[in-house]
Amino acid sequence: MYAEVNGTKLYYHTAGAGRPLMLMHGGLGLDHTGFLDSFGRLADQAEVIYYDHRGNGRSQRYESLGGVTHETWVADADALRAHLGHEKIILFGHSYGGFLAQEYAVRHQDQLAGLILCSTAPVVDYMDVIQANAGARGTAEQLGALGQAFSRPMADDADFQTIWKAITPLYFHNYNPAVGEAMDARTSYSAAAWNQVNANCLPVFNVLAQLGQVNVPTLIISGIDDWITPLKQGGERIHAALPNSELVVFDNSGHWPFIEEQEKFVRVVGDWLARLG
Repeated sequence: MYAEVNGTKLYYHTAGAGRPLMLMHGGLGLDHTGFLDSFGRLADQAEVIYYDHRGNGRSQRYESLGGVTHETWVADADALRAHLGHEKIILFGHSYGGFLAQEYAVRHQDQLAGLILCSTAPVVDYMDVIQANAGARGTAEQLGALGQAFSRPMADDADFQTIWKAITPLYFHNYNPAVGEAMDARTSYSAAAWNQVNANCLPVFNVLAQLGQVNVPTLIISGIDDWITPLKQGGERIHAALPNSELVVFDNSGHWPFIEEQEKFVRVVGDWLARLG
């Protein structure tokens, strides 16, 4: 289904019934499909809202996203909330989607019944740590692809797909090639989105000083083996900044706890939703 909101068309679909749980995917340049297996198991507790950000996945695409900012993507999400008729939502953000979810909470906490932040950080001011982590775990091919991913624009969607496939194993504690192939097969890639956030949005992202204003009940999830949003720089800093938060660490996960430890993830999130009331 498509919602025409905020001057764009957003692809979305829902599953289940109950309190609305809206999911913000990461990348950017990826889409919602990585959530399907895990969150489908939560559809007995919530109306799960999957959607692709502007310029991503199956939403309206653009040759360039120049001028689009975090404020734009947050406004899109809030317009989708209103379009679906929800006064309040529970918002889940993974990775870059977690950056946007934090920005949403800062701007629109009155529209939030709860917030879940997974494998994300409040600011990316630790590039030395990221580089050291990548160097310690990556093959020469993976490190070469990673260097390209963050040093030049992706030429097109196919170029971005090739680079992303090469670096995907870095994001897992125990990489299963079959899982990676399945993720790739259903992902609709967007080079334009990746290029925009890395050149113009990520360098200025920083909500650390603002999180103390957010009093929404928040569940923070971090994988112990996450090389790009590590526990110390990510989940622990968010937990320390948010006054109404709890942190759960996944000991056998990298950047994708809802894939690598699906049983634990569904149990942890399900229990938290039940306690949310």
